[in-house]
Amino acid sequence: MMKKLPGKRVLIVEDNPLLAYDLKDLLADVGVHSVGPAFDLASGLKLAREGPLDAALLDINLGNEMVWPLAGELRQLGVPVIFISAECTLRDFPPEFKKLLCLEKPATNDLILESLAEAVAA
Repeated sequence: MMKKLPGKRVLIVEDNPLLAYDLKDLLADVGVHSVGPAFDLASGLKLAREGPLDAALLDINLGNEMVWPLAGELRQLGVPVIFISAECTLRDFPPEFKKLLCLEKPATNDLILESLAEAVAA
């Protein structure tokens, strides 16, 4: 399944720089081109609009703003979205996103890569 990842373009939106660059390094190790990372909603929206994406890894809570507008825009563009967050069990998770995959932090590298491979293969 990992063979499907090299060359893919994946948006990373994560407000914690350490986690964001860890994700970027992880993806680079398997040949994925990372778009970003973006550390806030506005930057994430800007990057999402700049070019085609194969998938997106999104934190839910970006400091003082939620990622929902970006997730909605990506879904409209047909981009698979995977949330990586400590807020996967958030009570007010919008209904349109409840069926999307949410990996609880800290997610293992293997789980992230397997989930991403499945998302881009779907």
